[in-house]
Amino acid sequence: MKITSKELKKIGKIDFRINNRAKYLRIHIKPFKGIFVTIPRGISQRKAENFVLSKKEWIKKHLNKVKEFENNVVENRAKIKPVDRNEAKILLINKLEELTDKYNFSYNRVSIRNQKTRWGSCSSKNNISLNCNLINLPEKLIDYVILHELVHTRVKNHGADFWKEMGKYIEDPRALNKELKRYKSAFFHL
Repeated sequence: MKITSKELKKIGKIDFRINNRAKYLRIHIKPFKGIFVTIPRGISQRKAENFVLSKKEWIKKHLNKVKEFENNVVENRAKIKPVDRNEAKILLINKLEELTDKYNFSYNRVSIRNQKTRWGSCSSKNNISLNCNLINLPEKLIDYVILHELVHTRVKNHGADFWKEMGKYIEDPRALNKELKRYKSAFFHL
């Protein structure tokens, strides 16, 4: 839909979309994609535009956060080195063995892959899969991911017992989990 208000044009590019299933007007701000407004069937363009104008301060605040996120992604992507899978395999398996021995864990098998959405996983049979791109992360985050998967050999969920167990091997695991999430967008598709 075409924007008619000069005030709206000052906010930026806004994509208005009618959605037959929507019940409410909604504003979404997506990194690298912009501002989207979902309009339920039967709501006029003018009402949608007025709604956006009434949320102008909220939009500005969130656009600033999104810009910061986008800059972080661009910065992190620039640091990514191409991964030699054989080198990654050697480094990650050595680190896995080191942590397994140090903390008396056991696992079945390990595979090193170029996963598209995960840093690692642990199957119900205790097979561990690690993402070869881990070698581009700081060492403390590599250790965190590997320990995360090793703890899953003992605790198969992310409940309180899991985090308690993680805390035995690594200081403040939730903070490291949060730090790891900042790298996710640089390595995985948004």
